[in-house]
Amino acid sequence: MKFNCNKCNKTKDLHKVRLSYINHKLVCKEAICCEHYMEQVLTNEYEGMPEIKRNEEHCKSKNYIDGLIKGE
Repeated sequence: MKFNCNKCNKTKDLHKVRLSYINHKLVCKEAICCEHYMEQVLTNEYEGMPEIKRNEEHCKSKNYIDGLIKGE
């Protein structure tokens, strides 16, 4: 992910980030410059939050899915 400082225009590339909810928005704790959080620059490599796809056979069965829906 790329981040840009709005004050000094420095950029930072980070591969592993920890997002935190601070002041009503998601920020990256590692992306700090000029005592402020840097803004994320959206690029083609960024695809948003990842999807978790389960591929175990028991997760595909109808009984398993019905049990999840009922809360069992």
